[in-house]
This record gives sequence, C-alpha cells and structure tokens, in this order.
Amino acid sequence: MQHIDIIILKNYGDTRGVLYNISDPDLQFLDKIQNIHFGKISPGSIRGNHYHHQTKEMLIITYSDIWTSAWAEKDSDEISKKEFTGSGAVLIKINEGIAHSVKNIGDKDLEIIALSNRIFSKEDPDTFTRILITQPERRNILDNGIEKY
Repeated sequence: MQHIDIIILKNYGDTRGVLYNISDPDLQFLDKIQNIHFGKISPGSIRGNHYHHQTKEMLIITYSDIWTSAWAEKDSDEISKKEFTGSGAVLIKINEGIAHSVKNIGDKDLEIIALSNRIFSKEDPDTFTRILITQPERRNILDNGIEKY
C-alpha cells in the first residue's frame, strides 16, 4: 500500500487574489513541523526522486499549468502517477519510505513549499535517491522540421 494522500485545496480567494487554507487535521500529520523549505520548479524540471527513512513530508504546490507527481514504495516496482492541469493548489502528505517526485511539464513555474517533521542536517539528510521520473532525451528540431537526437 502506498502511503500518500493528495488533497486538492479549496481556493477561498476573491478579487485580491487566491487564498488557500490547510486544516489542523492535515497539519497534525507531521505531529510537529521541524523544517520548512520553499522554492519554484522551472518548466521541464524535476524535484524529488527520493525517499526518507525517518521523515514525513508535506508538499504544498501551487500551479497555473500542467505538472505531474509520481510516488512509490521505496522498494516497489509499482509507480503511481497523477497529472494536474489548470490552476490551483494541492497538499501532498508523504509517509516515511515513500519515494516521491514532481515534474513541471508546463510552461509556467510551479511554486512548492515542503514541510517535514525532522530537522534537516547535511551530515544526516535522511534523503535517498529513487528515480521515479526522468528527463526525456534532449532533442533539437532542425530548420527543415526533422528531429535530431
């Protein structure tokens, strides 16, 4: 069983802009938030492709284009994927031992906030590689429309 929970967040925004809320029961998933990091995922880029032995993680992703998420048990060959389109925000709750990855397949940046229940340490990062999503081979389109790899 793959321990991941994907929650589409409701937009409570108005003419001033978007506004999303994360409920207390969802926040309790982490017990105690020990680390927060945030950034963007550029078009064509991938973040993740890893799992944690001791860390639960919550990802908050806001988007206005197309992107995909993939996850799997760390030792399983079964990979699950979900594609998102349009605009909105998603909360993804990830248990220990679940490999996870996000790929921006659209033309606009994704914004991501990651919260975890463990203090990050460069000496003991608790992050282990597990490739779920790969980059396609780079291709060039020649002036005559022929693809060259």
